Order: sequence, then C-alpha cells, then structure tokens
Amino acid sequence: MSTKKETVTLHVAFDGNDDNPGTETAPLATLTGAKDAIRSLRRSTEKPVRVVVHEGTYYLDRPFILGAEDSGTEQGPITYEACAGERVTLSGGRKLDCRWEPYRDGIMMCRLPDVCNGTLDFSQLFINGKRQIRARYPNADNSDPEHYSGYIQAAAAIDAETPDPCPASDDDMTFSSGPPRGIIYAPETFTRKRWARPQEAVIHIYQAYYWGNLQWQIRHIDWENRHIWFGHGGQQIGAKWFSHPCAVMTAGQQASRFFIENVFEELDAPGEWYLDREQGILYYMPEEGVALEEALVEVPVLQHVVEFKGTQQRPVCHITLSGFRIAHSASTYLESYEIPSLADWSIHRGGAVFFAGARNCTIANCWFDAPGGNAVFMNGYNRNDAVASCTFTQCGDSAICFVGYYESTVGTQKTFPYECKAVNNLIRHCGVFGKQVAGIYISRAKRITAGHNLIYDMPRAGICIGDGTWGGHIIEYNHIHNTCRETQDHGPLNAWGRDRGWCLAQSHAPHTVNRSHDAFEMLIDAMEPVIIRHNFFEEHSGWGLDLDDGASHYEVYNNLCVGVGIKLREGSHRTIYNNIWVDCANPPGFHVGNEDNHDRYFMNITVMSGKHMKPEDDVNFSMDTHHGEIYSLISPPAHGAWLEEIDHNCFFSDTGEFITFVLPRGGQERKYSLVEWRELGFDRNSVFADPMFVDPANNDYRVQPDSPTLRLGFKNFEMGVWGLSENSLVSSWAEESANL
Repeated sequence: MSTKKETVTLHVAFDGNDDNPGTETAPLATLTGAKDAIRSLRRSTEKPVRVVVHEGTYYLDRPFILGAEDSGTEQGPITYEACAGERVTLSGGRKLDCRWEPYRDGIMMCRLPDVCNGTLDFSQLFINGKRQIRARYPNADNSDPEHYSGYIQAAAAIDAETPDPCPASDDDMTFSSGPPRGIIYAPETFTRKRWARPQEAVIHIYQAYYWGNLQWQIRHIDWENRHIWFGHGGQQIGAKWFSHPCAVMTAGQQASRFFIENVFEELDAPGEWYLDREQGILYYMPEEGVALEEALVEVPVLQHVVEFKGTQQRPVCHITLSGFRIAHSASTYLESYEIPSLADWSIHRGGAVFFAGARNCTIANCWFDAPGGNAVFMNGYNRNDAVASCTFTQCGDSAICFVGYYESTVGTQKTFPYECKAVNNLIRHCGVFGKQVAGIYISRAKRITAGHNLIYDMPRAGICIGDGTWGGHIIEYNHIHNTCRETQDHGPLNAWGRDRGWCLAQSHAPHTVNRSHDAFEMLIDAMEPVIIRHNFFEEHSGWGLDLDDGASHYEVYNNLCVGVGIKLREGSHRTIYNNIWVDCANPPGFHVGNEDNHDRYFMNITVMSGKHMKPEDDVNFSMDTHHGEIYSLISPPAHGAWLEEIDHNCFFSDTGEFITFVLPRGGQERKYSLVEWRELGFDRNSVFADPMFVDPANNDYRVQPDSPTLRLGFKNFEMGVWGLSENSLVSSWAEESANL
C-alpha cells in the first residue's frame, strides 16, 4: 500500500489574482500570494506543495522572503518552479518606460521622474537583456583581458606626505595606517577632457600585486597636479595581517592599471550610458542594430532577489526553487565588505539568492543571469542546502559562496554552512566588477561538496577555500580551465590555512638560515581532511592546485593537471598521490616548509616541458617559468626532513634530465641531479622515464600496460568523467543567450 502523499499544485500567472484559489484556470498573481496560500494550507495539511509559475518576467519591488513559517517538511516539501517549457524570470529590477529623444552625437536621452523624487536609483543598465557600460575612460575593451585591454596605468601613488587640499575628515590628513589616498595619473594616457562632476565617478583599480581589484568613489581631482583623490570604498582586498594596506598602487616598476566610470563627458562609445541624478535624465548611445524605441530597458534595484531567512532555532526547511532565470540584482562593490578569515579576500555578505538559517533547501536548474554581486550566498547557519544544475554567467562577483562566522561559533551555536553542496553547475565569465572572486568560495564552513562543476573564463580562481576551518570538504569531478585570466599568484584551485597554527613571520618575513616554524597542531582548526580528487585542471600559467599559506590536512589524488602542477606552501598533513601533472608552467613546489610537516608525496607522474623554460642566466624565481626542474623547493625546513615522504614517483622531461631547484633559507639557489637528490633520501624508488600515456592529444592520460609507473604503484583512473554529468539540466535558455 502506497504511503505517498498527493501533491497540492498552485499556479501563478500574470492574468491571475491573489484572491483566486490558485488553480490552472484561476491562478494566483504573485509568489507572495502563493506563499500566503501555502501558509493557509499548512493549517490543515502537510501534503507536498508545488507552485507552478507561468511565463513572463516578475519584477519584485522587494525580495521574495521565505521564513521558517513557510517551510515544508521531509514528507511534505514545497517547490516553486517555472512551468515546463515556459520562460520565467524573477527580477530584482524595474522595467523602464522610456520616451527616447535625440540629445547629440548619436546619444539618446529619456526623462525619469522617479530618479528626481528619490524612488529610483541604479548603477547598471540592461538593454534587451544585455548589461551596458557606464560611460568610462578609457573605453571598454574586452578583446584581451589577460593583458588588461581597456585599462591604463597609474603613474604613481599619491605620496604619504602630500597634503590633501580637500580632506573629508581629519583621518584623511594622514597616510600612516589608512587606506591609499589616491593616484597620480600619466597625462599622456589620461583623458584630455575636464569633468564637471568628478565626485560621481568610480575608479576600478588593481591592487599592486594584481591579487584583485578595488573600487573607490572619487572624492575630487586636482587637475593641475594630476592627483585623483579617493573617497569611500577600497574594501575588496583582505590581508588584514598587513599593518600597512596591501592595496598600494605601485609595486616596483609595475603600476596598477585602472579605469574610471560614471563620467558624462566620457559618453562617446556605443553601449555607454550615464544617469544624471540631479536632472533625472538617462543618456544612452545605442549599439548598432538596436531599435531603441522597441527595446526592453531594465535596471537592477534589489541586491537580494530571493531570501531564505531563518535562524538556527527556527530554520527555513525543505523548500526548492527550480527552473527560473534570476536576474537584475544590484551591484555591491561600494557596499560593506569584510574579511571572514585571514585570507587575502574580503567579501560582501550578500547575493541574488541569500541563504541564512536554512536546512534542506535547494536552488536547482536556475539561470543566474548577470547578477550585480554574488549570485548565491549561504551565510552563517545553513545545513544540507544545495545549488544544483544551475548556470551562472556574468556575475559581478563570485557565483556560489559558503561563508560562516568564526567568532560566534561557540557552545551550541553553529554559525556556519555544514554539509551543503554545489553540484553540476556551469559557471563562466564571472568577476565582471570584482576580480578577487571565485566560481565557488568556501570560508569558515565544514563538509562542503563541490562536484561535477564546469568552471571557466574567470579572473581568479575556479574554486577557493579561504581557510582551514573546519575542513571536511570534498572537491571532486570538476573541470576548471581558463582561470586567473586577470590576476596573478594563484591557481584554478586555491586554498589558504591562515589559522592558529600559521606563522606570519615564517610565511612573509625574511626566511633566516637557522630558523623555521614547526607545524603546530594544525588539526585543531583543520579538523577533517579536505579531499581533492578526480578533477581536471587545465591552464597555461600559475600554480594549479595552490595550497597556499598554511593550507593543511589535504588528501589529493586522481587529479589530472595539464599546464599546471601543485604548490604546497607552509602547512602540514598533506597527502598527495596518484596524480598527473603535464607540461606545468611551474613544477610541483614545496615552499617555506614547516618542521615536522607530515607531508607525503608519492606515486605521482610529472612530465615537464622545455617550452616553459626561462633563460639559464635568469635565476630569479617567478610565477610562470622554470629552469627545467622536476621540483622546486623554496626555503625548505631548516632542520629535519623537507617532507615526510617523497618516493615512488615517475618523472620525465624533454630536456632529458632530472633537476630539482632548491633555494635554501638565506642561501644560494642550487640544482640537484637525481643522484644528489636520492642522497638526501628522496625518490630512491622513483624513475625518470616516459610514463607512456595512451592518447594525450585527446586528454586520455591513462598509462599503457607496460608503463613503468604501474610498477611504482600508480593506478589508472577514469578519464572524461569530470565536469557536468550527463543528466545535467543546464538551462538551454542560458545557452541561447551565451553571446549577450
């Protein structure tokens, strides 16, 4: 006898009314109407409820909030879903009714009274579904993002002793511990125009070492001295362990690149726009082929489109959103950012869909179309929530974030995401505004699964783990490529472990000859191992698997890395085995090693190519080139074993020789031959030999039956199983719009 409960179905449509019963012929009009109807139903039944939303764009004047009282149950879940075959958008924006008229030089204008009366403001404009460009200098150019097309270089930072002629407060009179005050522009590359309202402009500028970028409201411009003075902003870079801000504008001879937007005088290219807030006029230069009088004009106004809003004591439970396009969330780059851990990153705690206090809730088969900040943010207490089979395109910041709180996790408080998942998602072309972003970001969380995701065309990492608290994550079957396109010193997967056991002096102070830090009790914070397995990482530069600054308690196996390798920086309890590194831009590296680190590296295949080699007389260590070495060690432990184990590996190079590059603490770099390396106790059972891959041209890096690697214990693992699974429901609607 079946115990399955009958499902109650409610319908929502534009021609509905919230006083209707919600049938297909008498539908409700809004999601809020459906939510209220479910509350009434719950007084008499706990049957599963299905809300079917019909075709159209639903512009929300406030976020759609689901609280504890809107929960389903395990036996009676609640689903809000787009009707099959129909295109349904949940919009955090407004559709503008524009009456366009010519202004000049191909620029059109329309009047928006709501801007004047203070009921409408926006920093993004969408025409026919495509995000347009705020008037800027220099003009946008996305033809070569890896070489910063569309940016110009600052000449220098404003000196600490330079008096500010228009300080906003007494704090602006000193530079000793405050944020950067501004930059000096180079007249040969800067605009010749003079701006009437420079205080409206926003500068987007890279941090000195190109870890990411920052945005500031411009306070004023001293045209005579070429000074651009910063106002509010600059919160996007973390690294709070710097006493002086890390966001200085110059690093050696390399000056930070920047552009400035929201300048009326710079409206001179198709697709650019400017909003005059004083007069309530929108100016726009249409792109070729746009029939502006018929165009759909939309502007984002809400930062959150949907909120799952509960608490640990009264969570939101058993609710699924499925099949929607979620669009038009407002930009957040001038909002408050915070540093959840000691990682370099800061983050805005917000997203187009925002989870706080949710259990067993899911976002499935949705298309996040150009959100202004993060797309999905799971904040604080969340349990068993999932983001599955979704598409993320053109996110302003990161796509999916799992971020908890360390300070409030005491006693019975569990203010962090736990056993949540991001699976089978397509994430691409993110980081439109912020560059220190990731496809999937994890910080102060536990047992997060990121599996079967396809992530590419990212300015920084594909996946980033911000700290070692509290571990237990599973990163598996992901395909990540074309990352770190606009930043440096990273990899397609990046992790930090700047927790209690991490030593700043060991990591970033001069590495003395006779001192190195012990491994401390790293497992106090990194309680459970992070598993990284069965992933395919392909790049042409960077670190690959970048286990940076104290990242500890990792088990890494059965990964294929083409073009990149792995880096282990100070940390402990890393077990690296049965992986394949091919043609690495940098060889597997062990940098700034801790004493008694318990790191083990065995049964791996490394194939290096001379095509990445830099000149022999260039002895400086750099990010993306090497001297033909199989390994690189930078400041290994001063005493004791450099690693607990490194053996039974197969390595090969078209240079025909084995080399290990070592830069000891306080000493001169040295290269070790295989004989010398073995005399140190390493790789005594390893071989320098061709691993004999089956078909590398087609990404089949299994080894042939007579490969020497098999005698070392290496085991073939399945190829081609990474990325989106076969039953992916990635939105065809998003695919059709890929060129927007």
